[in-house]
Amino acid sequence: MICARRVALNNTQLDQVDNSIVIRSVEPADGKESITAVPMASGCGQRVTARRRDTMDIVVRFAIHIRRNDLAGRATALEKVNAWAAIASDGAWLTVNYKTGRRLWVVLAQAPGEGSLWDYNKEFQITFRAYAVPYWEDSTATTVTSDVDDYDDMTITVPGNAETVVEIALTNKSESTINALTITVDGKSMTFASLGLESNATLTLDHVQTGRQYYFRARIGTTSVMAKRSGVDDFKVNPGNRIVIFSADQDAQAVVSVKGRYL
Repeated sequence: MICARRVALNNTQLDQVDNSIVIRSVEPADGKESITAVPMASGCGQRVTARRRDTMDIVVRFAIHIRRNDLAGRATALEKVNAWAAIASDGAWLTVNYKTGRRLWVVLAQAPGEGSLWDYNKEFQITFRAYAVPYWEDSTATTVTSDVDDYDDMTITVPGNAETVVEIALTNKSESTINALTITVDGKSMTFASLGLESNATLTLDHVQTGRQYYFRARIGTTSVMAKRSGVDDFKVNPGNRIVIFSADQDAQAVVSVKGRYL
């Protein structure tokens, strides 16, 4: 049964795992926020020293429209739902039909139990939780491409209403090796020394996302060059127009990408 409210994991729709499934609601909860503050040096009040969002839950409520005396049928339908929810055991992309072009990386936090299968009106509940990136984000990146010749800058318009990260692919377009490279994003710099980026090779600055972690990496092909960098640990930007500056000792081409994030 195709419902008015729809939710999918890795493009597999819940309402298509069994014709008896009726989705009652899809409820994104408030993000769990942490704020750290210390007392002011004098007088009243405190000073905020750190702020972060830790997790965000999505609760899916559904019913099984199979007559209550068909316990085997109701149990089988619930098993199909739990098999669907298990797609997110180690992380999956969750999408809903009313947020076009956005997605959320989640893990299964709580699967529904049978409870009283006799109750035809029983409402079951699944809880998914976003740990690594507790924000909705754009499915498709916003990208800008620019040639790099010694020193060049570009502007990228960052969508969304929350802080996000910048990813970069820089390809050596010269016939010589790029060893010295500095990238500055919104005033914060990362410098590479003895980089060893050969002609036509690509330096990739991106992120690995799993159900349990999210981290930055810098690599040429499959070889990490994290040890060759200094400066900031990652490029984080707020929405709006942001300046990206490249300084390299050879000609290159850079592709800068961002995915907007939303509270």
